[in-house]
Amino acid sequence: MLNRISSFHNYQSVQNDLRRQETKVHHNQAQLASGKKLLKPSDDPLATHYIQNVGQQKEQLRQYTDAIVLTRNRLEHEEVIVSNAEDYADEAKRTVMEMINGALSPEDRIAKRREIEEISNNFLNLVNVQDETGNYIFAGTKPKNQPFFRDNNGDVTYAGDDYQRKMKVSNSLEMPINSPGSKLFMEIDNPFGDFEPQYELKDASELLLERATNLNPSDQSTYKVTFVDMPEGKYGYQLEQNGTVVQADVYEPSKGIQFEDVSIQVKGQITKGDAITLEPRKTFSIFDTFRDTMELSVGSVSDSSNTAKLHQLTQEFHAAFIHLNKARTDVGARLNTLDIQEEQHADFQLTLSKSKSNFEDLDYADAIIEFNENSRALQASQQAFGKTKDLTLFNYI
Repeated sequence: MLNRISSFHNYQSVQNDLRRQETKVHHNQAQLASGKKLLKPSDDPLATHYIQNVGQQKEQLRQYTDAIVLTRNRLEHEEVIVSNAEDYADEAKRTVMEMINGALSPEDRIAKRREIEEISNNFLNLVNVQDETGNYIFAGTKPKNQPFFRDNNGDVTYAGDDYQRKMKVSNSLEMPINSPGSKLFMEIDNPFGDFEPQYELKDASELLLERATNLNPSDQSTYKVTFVDMPEGKYGYQLEQNGTVVQADVYEPSKGIQFEDVSIQVKGQITKGDAITLEPRKTFSIFDTFRDTMELSVGSVSDSSNTAKLHQLTQEFHAAFIHLNKARTDVGARLNTLDIQEEQHADFQLTLSKSKSNFEDLDYADAIIEFNENSRALQASQQAFGKTKDLTLFNYI
């Protein structure tokens, strides 16, 4: 039995082979031109899926890096403002210390008052500062509200809240980008402990409260210590709680005054009849300190109670300085954390790029070898086709 051989079938088979070889060569040329091993998903679906995941991770890292840049700018701005606030607190402290100088005339005190008033105004303007987008830095999570307002009596109120705005800078880290003004400027630890002293001192007295604490947080009583003469050159004291005498004894400087959970230490020279009233207060506002300083600046230099109160205000300004310095240190720590996080993102970005390169980038040596092989195969197919295209059965008739 004879089989018929179709010339069309022969041509079709050879053409298909030529097309396959041409496709391989064109693919090799496209790879060499682009430098990429994967030109379309079908080249390697698994690798393509991995590269897509890498692309998503790199995009997320880019967003985190942008967030770090924005957060760093905000924190650096806050750091500068807090540093300036420190300077104002320190300048106010030194000015009040000059007020205590007994050689100052009433006119000198008035001049110092003007200095304090100017510092106070500058301080208020400083803490109401806005960032480049018009948001108030120290308003908590209410950035569109001006945080601090001062009324005609010199009292400052806070219109923000006690929370922080945060920015996500990694999968597991949210970084605060601001500090609420209430925590920074209105909740400063009392340098005298748990009470604020109110002085009723005799002329030439140098008595000052050193520290007074109360270990019972539920006790909000007001205490008053009055000193009296005792035999042998000693002093006695009478302690009142909410106007009721609760203890009387000889005052021993080494022990101070102890009553239940209350401990009181004083310093300086005691004068008969000196009294100190202790009102509960664990924290204070630097704005109140500015206000009280201006009020006391008009007092007489010879007024012992006025002078003692000015001593108290110098301690409050110093405490505010330390408090702001700690806040600035905290901002610095956050900036350091951002630097570390940014380095980690950069390292991970490099790792992802290397991993992606292993799947995507072309190995030119292998690609050139494959291109040469496919080119020779194409050339051989073309030559074979050229020799067989004219062969038919008629050649043998």
